[in-house]
Formats: sequence, structure tokens, C-alpha cells
Amino acid sequence: MKNKDLIFLIFCCLAFLMGCSEFDMTDNDLDNAQMKKASAVPVFVVEPSGGDDTPAILQAFMDAKDAGPGSAVRLAEGEYHLGFLEIRDFYGSFMGAGKDKTIIKSMNNLDAQALFDQNMYHDLVKFVGGDVHISDFTLCTPEGPLTITGLPTGHIRSLIHFSATNAQYELGNESRYINVVINNVSFKGQYYDEGMGFYYHTYNCMFGVCADFDVISTTDLPRENINFKITNSGFDTFCYGLALQAIKNSVVIVGEKNKGNVFNNCEQSGGVWECRGMKTEVAGNTFNVPEYGWGFDHNDYPYYGLLKNEPETKTSTCNIHDNIFNLTHSDYGIYLRNQRHFTNPGEQPVAYQVRNNRFIMTDGWPWGIYSQVTKDMVIRNNKFSGYGYDALCLDLYSTGGLILGNNFSTAEFYRSSVILLATTQGCTIVGGNVKDNVIDLGVDNIITGVNVSTSDVPLGRIISEKIPAMNHLMH
Repeated sequence: MKNKDLIFLIFCCLAFLMGCSEFDMTDNDLDNAQMKKASAVPVFVVEPSGGDDTPAILQAFMDAKDAGPGSAVRLAEGEYHLGFLEIRDFYGSFMGAGKDKTIIKSMNNLDAQALFDQNMYHDLVKFVGGDVHISDFTLCTPEGPLTITGLPTGHIRSLIHFSATNAQYELGNESRYINVVINNVSFKGQYYDEGMGFYYHTYNCMFGVCADFDVISTTDLPRENINFKITNSGFDTFCYGLALQAIKNSVVIVGEKNKGNVFNNCEQSGGVWECRGMKTEVAGNTFNVPEYGWGFDHNDYPYYGLLKNEPETKTSTCNIHDNIFNLTHSDYGIYLRNQRHFTNPGEQPVAYQVRNNRFIMTDGWPWGIYSQVTKDMVIRNNKFSGYGYDALCLDLYSTGGLILGNNFSTAEFYRSSVILLATTQGCTIVGGNVKDNVIDLGVDNIITGVNVSTSDVPLGRIISEKIPAMNHLMH
């Protein structure tokens, strides 16, 4: 028995040691394993030439595609000069040596007309289809005009564009898709007197990053499958920083808590427009919105006549949380508009939740949140400070919203904490010390100063009935 016990003990010790060797690796062991794994991935390195680097970068992508999925194109430290570049069906990584270490700069003598003649837009870099991971560089424009042909000359549409198809490749093929992950990239544009813009500035690049269709003229175009995620990145000096449009049945992630993006000097920081069947999350970002500028939109108003009339067949969700909105005489921080469910009765409304954001306002001008045609929206636990016009403005048939536990105590308002305009109906406002600072011009709205987290006062039938229906947002 003793010999059997000894053998059994030795066997257990060996098993334990084998288990430790597999599962209890040290940090150095893990690093070495990851390096070995990374070294197995084909990496195609491009060095800056001092001239036009477009052919070398294009060749690296072709070589990476030939090497198979998971391959990488890496740009060494230095400055690269780039013309129009299109990459199709790339399944791999595109990386640099770090922000402001690898700098990719548009050239100034680009032929936009050649792209217009193909019924396509003049984006500097195009990825069409695939699974693309992009990281660790700066993508920017130089001063002055970028294009020498096309009307109007001088500007390009975006620094980088993503689509599943384009006018010259599989246009309208609904089975195609692109997955995009961007991390630690800086996008920088320039003001340009003869460029394009909204009201106060013109730019030599309209959009920092754009994901949508790449066809100028067509009809009955289906929306595209574009899964998109961007973190730890920055946008500076664009008409629009981030434009995500005409997408369906996809996930969009703009920042994560502690991995947010920063928007500076963009007349419109960003937005999601004209989409269907979406899950959208906007988190951890800092929106520095300039004078008369706009923050972040989620809006399905039908701006584009070329798109197919596609119904909303399931509930889209939009969760905007843990962001900072610095509003300097800006028009608004967040704009929400869900036109579709109103014009097409029976379609599912977008499920909106706006929570735990900070709105810092100045000059008695901006709205923190502006809502039109939303239904059963949840706005909770946001904090407002400074001097604004209204913290919240619900307008144009916004119905059934729940405004819960927001903090208005460190802000002053030219008009109100909350205004419910004439066509609002059935909205409920709870807590936040708003009872004496709400303008209610709507129908059947309920306002109470009760703090639901501490009070023993019953919520009442209408409020109690709202909350269970919104449980999918209350997380």
C-alpha cells in the first residue's frame, strides 16, 4: 500500500507540474509565446522613400493578400507621401510605429476627376470588403489644395473610407461585408479657403473617417454590412470627424470606457446616419465641440435618394454613455432623431439610452441633448455644468421618454433644465431637482422632483409601467 501511495503521489506531482507548465506561465513566458505567434504572421514592411510611396504601399498589400488572411503591412517610422489608394478584400493588419512616428501624408497633386469618371468619390485610402485592423500611425493632409482636377478642385472627401462594395466592384451585392477595427490612429486635416465646409470654415478634407457607399450616382442602392470599431484615436480639423452612413445589420462601436476617442476642431464631431438593424455604442469619448458646431448624431432622416427603401425589421439600439461633451457656444452635444418609426407606423423605434455623460456648457447657448421623433428613450444619470440654453430639449413628437436622476445642480440655464415642446407626449421626468425648472408644453407629460434612489414615495402607475419595458436599456 505504501508503494502504491508513493507511486500515486509521484503521479500527482508530475501532473501538477505539467499543468503548471501549460497554464501557469510567467509574464515572460506569455510574452515569448505571443512573440512567437506574432513572428509566424507574414509581415510586409515598407520604408519611406522620400517621394511617392503609393506604389510601394500598394505592392505590400498585394503581397500580404497573396500570403493569406492574417498577414500584415507595417510602415516603419518616418513620413510617407500617398496618392489615391484602393485595397480590395484585405484580411489582415495595417500598422505603423506609433502616432506621430509613422506619418502618412496626402500629396497635393491628386487627380480626383479620374475617380469621378468611374462614378466614385475622392477618398484618399479606400478599403473595400474584408477584415481590416488598423493601428499606430498618423494620417493627415498637408497645407493647401490636394486635388488639381475634378469640381470643385482642392479637397478630398475623406482620409480613409470603408465599404463592402463600390461603383466598380460588386456594387449592390448584399452578401458582401467589411469588418473594421481602428486603434491608436491620429487623423488630421487642414483649413483651406477654397475647400468644402459648413458655415465657418472650409477644409481640404471633408471627413476624417467615412464608412458608407462609394458610388456617386445610382438608384435603389442597398445599405451595406459594415461592422466598425474605433478606439484611442483622435480627429482634428475636419468638417465631419467620423461619418458612418447607410449601414445595416451591423455593430458600430465609437470608443470604449477608458479607450475613448478625442474630437477637436470638427464642425460635426461624428454621427450614424440612415442605418437599419444596428447596435451602436458610443462610450468614453471626449467631444470638444467648437462654436456653432455639432456633437454626435444618431439620425435616420432620409437624406440620400439613391438608397433602397429598406424597412426597420428589428429593434436598433443606441447606447451613449460615459462621454464628455465640452460645448463652447456649440449648437448641441447629442442629437437623436428616429424619423422612420413615425413615418412608417408599425416599425420598431430605435431604443435609445443616454447615461453617465458629462455636458460642460458655456455662453448660455447650447443644448446638451436634443431629441426629435424618439420613442421611449431613456436619459439617466447625466451631469450638466456651466451655462447653457437648455440641458434637454424634447421636440417634434418625442414620446414616452424616461428622464431619470440627472444632475443639473452645477449648471445654470438661460431657459430651462428641460423643455418638452408642443408635440411631446407621455414623457416622465424623475429626480434631478428639475420640478421648478421644466417647461412643459406637451401632452400628458409627468414631472416629479422625487429622487427614486432614496425616496419611499411610490413612483406611481405611469412611471412604474414604463420601467419594465425599458429593462433592455437599463444596464
